[in-house]
Amino acid sequence: MLSRVANNLYWMGRYIERADHFARYSKVLYFSSLDAPILKTYDRKFVLESILYMAGIFDMEEITEKEVLFKIGLDLENSNSILSNLTFARENARGARNAISTDLWEAINKYYHLINNYPKDTYLSTGFDNFTQIILDQTSIVSSKIYGTLMHDGEWAIILIGMYIERVIQIIRIINSKLHDIYKIEQAGHPVTEMSFEWTTMLRSLEALDMNRKFYRTVPDRAQVLEFLMLNPHCPRSIAYSLNGIRRYEEKISRNESKDSNTISFKIGKLFEQYRYLSFDEYKDDIYGLLNSTQDKVIEIGSELEKKYLSF
Repeated sequence: MLSRVANNLYWMGRYIERADHFARYSKVLYFSSLDAPILKTYDRKFVLESILYMAGIFDMEEITEKEVLFKIGLDLENSNSILSNLTFARENARGARNAISTDLWEAINKYYHLINNYPKDTYLSTGFDNFTQIILDQTSIVSSKIYGTLMHDGEWAIILIGMYIERVIQIIRIINSKLHDIYKIEQAGHPVTEMSFEWTTMLRSLEALDMNRKFYRTVPDRAQVLEFLMLNPHCPRSIAYSLNGIRRYEEKISRNESKDSNTISFKIGKLFEQYRYLSFDEYKDDIYGLLNSTQDKVIEIGSELEKKYLSF
């Protein structure tokens, strides 16, 4: 496989995953606030600030609903908007056209045009729910084409490595954002006992609420939600599961390469094993420290993967 093609496949996977998480978090936060039991969570500015925090946008001087929604959704001048991410995903898919199936290319192309042609006025007035639902539905279709129409070879593994690296980063961003929200709510004078709605919202934004209920069979609280989203090896939206995905698919492309301490395989395996044998009590007092350290390590692993396999 050419490095140029591998680079296109890797970033195609990352941009698709990124757009999906931005849309999911924004949708859940925006509409769950309508039923929020705490006045602070119901506040529209609070919700918009949370969405911007998750998207890494800190330069907006005046926060208005339409400006925020446009910034995260259709603003091509914002390289991290949903439309920008889908534009980049399509460009990378085009660059790897001979390496992917016609079904996958058509799904990505259709996905892009649905969002690119979405009426701006409708989006800013009554269309936000429909817009974000299109993204979630189309991402599911694209993912099914990746799994169901491609050879499960090195090219396929490169796409999934990109998707899992991005998923770890976005899971961490979502957890950090909601922890930041909860901190602000507590500073406003609300007791910890009123936070179950916020933990439920965190789970919903990662499609993990139902499985969390099945696993614990109790009302979500801080300990079990963070344990589930960070350490559960069977939850596909957990950090531990995603790290295992990176490890598994990197092994597919590295083959029988030696695993000394300087190799990518060693660094991925070490990080995965750290999460595999970690308990919540070990990090409960330094959640931010663990999350930020993990994000830094995953970004470093991504950079090394690019240098080794994707540079051209």
